[in-house]
Amino acid sequence: MKIGPGTKISKLIDENIDTIEVIASINKHFRKLKNPILRKTLARRVTIAEAAKIGGVPVGVMIEKLKAIGFETDEDFHGATDEKENNRLIKNKIPMKKEKIVELDVRPILAGGVDPFKAIMEKLKTMNDDETLRIVNTFEPIPLLNILKKKGYVYETERPEAGVVHTYLEKSDMASAETEGESIPETELTYEFALEKYAGKMKEIDVRDLEMPMPMVTILKELEFLDEEEALFVNHKKLPQYLLPELKDRGYKWVSKEMGEGDLKLIIFKLCKRD
Repeated sequence: MKIGPGTKISKLIDENIDTIEVIASINKHFRKLKNPILRKTLARRVTIAEAAKIGGVPVGVMIEKLKAIGFETDEDFHGATDEKENNRLIKNKIPMKKEKIVELDVRPILAGGVDPFKAIMEKLKTMNDDETLRIVNTFEPIPLLNILKKKGYVYETERPEAGVVHTYLEKSDMASAETEGESIPETELTYEFALEKYAGKMKEIDVRDLEMPMPMVTILKELEFLDEEEALFVNHKKLPQYLLPELKDRGYKWVSKEMGEGDLKLIIFKLCKRD
């Protein structure tokens, strides 16, 4: 199989299962790929180039490791690949001001087993347009950045020292923003509508006491065994932002209702065309 920077990790794994060990050896965060459920979610969203950025290694290094287990390329990517990728990024780069820096260190949040997405989004809401958020982390948060790019943010990353990644985020009028409504179900698909439509046909699960990333893993696993006429009723602590794009990609609709602090009800279902 011939590969390049844009090849999805999922295709590599489908071709050669040893890909998991190769990528896991580059960065500990990729050990999640050993979990079959997480593999379905993460691997099909991340390319070789994105994986290299997360791991903090040149694209060429990752491709050379993959070539060692039998993959092929049309050209020599060692070094040249990174130059091409850098040139592409420079060409498409939207300039950042970085005049007023607001710092958020999410390492303590992650160490506590909590997803920092909510903390980051809340911090962004409190910031002025002339301010830049600097997120301090141990890796580049590609899934988060993909979400924020669609909301009109631009970003840059720096690695000031080993094991430390600074990600800068700014709202930009030059970026093509995705409207907030695109991730929200159609107006007629209300929580009450779903309760009535799927009365007696809902499977209920509770993920409130599970540690990351098990809530998302559990929900996706349950959906695999859900009948077409059924819905999944989820007791959750909060709206799972990383899960929503995955549900959309798989053709699911969802509605939610916050019942109280740390108590959110989520109903996930697929509508037939006749509906």
